[in-house]
Parts: sequence; C-alpha cells; structure tokens
Amino acid sequence: MNEKNFQMVVKVGPIVLGLCLLLNIWGVMRYREIYRDAVKAEVQLQQAEAGQQAAQGVLQEFAARSTSDAHIAEIFKQAQAEVQAQRTRSGTFTP
Repeated sequence: MNEKNFQMVVKVGPIVLGLCLLLNIWGVMRYREIYRDAVKAEVQLQQAEAGQQAAQGVLQEFAARSTSDAHIAEIFKQAQAEVQAQRTRSGTFTP
C-alpha cells in the first residue's frame, strides 16, 4: 500500500464507516417497526377471536334455553339469520 492509497483511505474511510453505521441503524429501526406492526395485528386478531368465542358462547346458551322460552327462541332465530346472511355475503356458506 503506497502513501497515496493510504491518504485516500484516511479521507474516505470515516465517511464509508458512517454510511455503514447509518444503514445498520436504519435496518434495525425498520425491523423493529415491522415487528411492532406484526404484534399489533396479532393482538387485534386475538381480540377478534376472543369476541367471536364469547358471541358463540352466548349463542350456545341461547340455543340451550330456546326450547323453554319463546322470547329467547326468537332472539336466537334472529341471530342465526344474521350469521347466515354474513356467511352468504362473505362467500363462506355452510348449511
């Protein structure tokens, strides 16, 4: 390595190191942002599933009591009709 190359490395080296550092920092920040968004989406999905399970439990309770109470039977029929309408709109028809 001659003197000219050494002087060029001394001038350009810190700039290249600084750019590499900035690129690495950007990569880490981008990864954390993507990870944070994924965690938020997972939490929302879990909350939706929990709500769906709660609604299913309520409907099962209504179904169990619908034979003894006419008003509960009517509410249960309306809920079943709404679920069936949602399934036909979303294309997941299950008879």
